[in-house]
Amino acid sequence: MSNGEVKFDDFVKSEKWCDLETHMKTYDEQIEKDLARLSLENKNIQEEARKYLEAEFKVKKVPEEKLKWAEEILFGGEVCGIDGTCSTYPMQSGIRCRIGVAATTYKNRRTEGIVFISEQQVKTEETNVIEILKSRKKENKLISGMLIRAIMFYMERYKALERPEKWLWFNGPLVPYELRTGIGKMRALDTCLKICEEIIKRRTVAGVVAKSTHDELVSLGLALNPCEYVRLRSFEEDLLDYLEEAHFNPQDYKRMKEFIEKFGCQIDVGLYRGISRSYVFHAHKDFFDDAASLIIKDSLFQPLRSYPMLIDYADSLCTRLLASSDFRRIIDHKLAKLGHLPFELSELSLRRR
Repeated sequence: MSNGEVKFDDFVKSEKWCDLETHMKTYDEQIEKDLARLSLENKNIQEEARKYLEAEFKVKKVPEEKLKWAEEILFGGEVCGIDGTCSTYPMQSGIRCRIGVAATTYKNRRTEGIVFISEQQVKTEETNVIEILKSRKKENKLISGMLIRAIMFYMERYKALERPEKWLWFNGPLVPYELRTGIGKMRALDTCLKICEEIIKRRTVAGVVAKSTHDELVSLGLALNPCEYVRLRSFEEDLLDYLEEAHFNPQDYKRMKEFIEKFGCQIDVGLYRGISRSYVFHAHKDFFDDAASLIIKDSLFQPLRSYPMLIDYADSLCTRLLASSDFRRIIDHKLAKLGHLPFELSELSLRRR
């Protein structure tokens, strides 16, 4: 059955559902059959997509001498990996959050900045019960997941610009979605685009997308051999597609269009494969090949994951020093002292398992 023929009703037909005993007898065979079909799909991609890549793009392999050059740059401390983390604690009154940014090279590691934010910090003190209840309505809360991520991505770039290293690497796109939105009521588009412009002006920058939403591109990486990469397109194409769907007001539309025309064409989107996996990456068009060589070399230190170890170092530094579980325990403890823990605890955490 092709995708175009699948309907919701197909999933809820009674004959497709069975009791637990029947399921336990057959699910092992079903999974094996399903994964065998997946394996065949991947083999077809490897064979047919390779022809497509070679016909449409210039597939490049990093030569041994370039890998040696990349190793000298990496261990010479000229590349800085930057990553951020955010720990959140949802409450009736709004989110409590701690955001941290870490930057690391192969010569040193350090945290760059930490901030705690909450709904109570950004609202005026209110004693009227009706007004307090109004402020707790979803649409009136100022701190959102989108805002938290935008602050984190902004500060990653702000702190990166203070670094002396030649190369700056980010976990994710160079211009993340959250920094393109304007954050609704926050009217932050100009501020966010300005920091992205400063990053692009550095030129020796790259972003490696660990969790790409473009599964078709990552799957295309099956056709690449180890240490190969391709330059797929200009990031300008992605930004123009986004602009048409963003529903900006006229002022923000004009600002984003100016950004795309001046800076979007300076970033290229590529695909690389270390050893076992492939990832999408963004790099300045003038330093694209150098960026690919450095990223691939660093990814070779993690053959199975095939992701730059330096970025993972920054991530692990954040995780170790600013663990979400520690943050939640601190708030749990302080809420308990105030006598509000049972009320503020997430309903999910109280469920019987």
